Amino acid sequence: MTDKAEPRMYDKVKDNVKSALSSAPRVALTCDGWTSRATEAFVTITCHYVNEEWELMSHVLQTQAMHESHTGSNIAELLKAALEEWDLVSKDPAIVTDNAANMSAAAELAGMLHFRCFAHTLNLASQRALKLPAVARLLGRVRRISTFFKRSTTASHVLRQKQKLLELPEHKLITDVVTRWNSAHDMLERFLEQQPAVSAALLSNELRKTEKEVCTLCESDITSAEEIVDAMKPMKIATLVMSKESSPTLSVVAPLHAQLIQDFQESRADSEIKAKEIKAAICQDLSKRYMDQQKETMYVCSALDPRFKALPFLPDDEREEIYLRITAEARRIQELFQEEAEVIPGEEDNHVTRMTFLPAHHPRRKRTCAVWLICLVQLTVQVLR
Repeated sequence: MTDKAEPRMYDKVKDNVKSALSSAPRVALTCDGWTSRATEAFVTITCHYVNEEWELMSHVLQTQAMHESHTGSNIAELLKAALEEWDLVSKDPAIVTDNAANMSAAAELAGMLHFRCFAHTLNLASQRALKLPAVARLLGRVRRISTFFKRSTTASHVLRQKQKLLELPEHKLITDVVTRWNSAHDMLERFLEQQPAVSAALLSNELRKTEKEVCTLCESDITSAEEIVDAMKPMKIATLVMSKESSPTLSVVAPLHAQLIQDFQESRADSEIKAKEIKAAICQDLSKRYMDQQKETMYVCSALDPRFKALPFLPDDEREEIYLRITAEARRIQELFQEEAEVIPGEEDNHVTRMTFLPAHHPRRKRTCAVWLICLVQLTVQVLR
């Protein structure tokens, strides 16, 4: 199995993936370093592209052990080797990574268009708010309670009894994970949902002996938990939006980033100190992100998305500059495909419709796609103007 069957299976799948990638004019890569439970370091590279049926496709190209230091130069060499192995150098790939400095350096050394993962950016900003002393203390107390019910079979049984008695959903308490900020939000939400049952369980005769192991929350703590959940709700919604896998999300980044900064501005309605501190921490962290050349590309993507084409989050001069850039690019594409989009004499009215029923790999089908592309870009520019 390991010497013959698995290598043959791998080679077969690899040939199929390379064949599929060969038809894609452009590709995007995602790259991340991670550590296994056995404390072994790996780097995973995934490739994304749109096929000829306009479907978003993804393939994990490799998960490779990396025993060397995770410096930008070492990761850049790994990326270059992967591009060579999978024949992707000519496809001018872009790459998405986390916000780590070594990943940014690797993308620059590899000469690739680089974008920082917005979901990771949201996580960093949220973690900054969760590390505020008052918030961290409350999270620690809720964490001890949820861990207590998770580890004790007796406590878990008593909690289920109280849930039935109080007609609450029979949900288990959630314990947060350090690397995922939204797990802390989920932990507080679930605790607030089950708070009556939790309090009743801790006051029961079965658990009074062990109640000293956990810190019960007072009324002010419950109020603080509600404030934190409400204050962090926009970040939870944004994280869910950026977690989609069925459609590209780059066009969403710029408007969502601008909306979050606006939402987390301090307002007179913020009566509680914790809410103000959370908003200030998140707003300060988000404001320093995407201040480089990445933002122009994101603005173009947003302008080409029908949902955000008006670019309401930009001042007039920047909006006009983006529209001019798109117009210039549309003209360049039109000139590039001018010869490929020749119309058959006498069939000017129906050639596009007829061509769309040709096989996907037919050369005339590809010329028709060029026609559609030019029409789409021209229409977009007209709408923008």
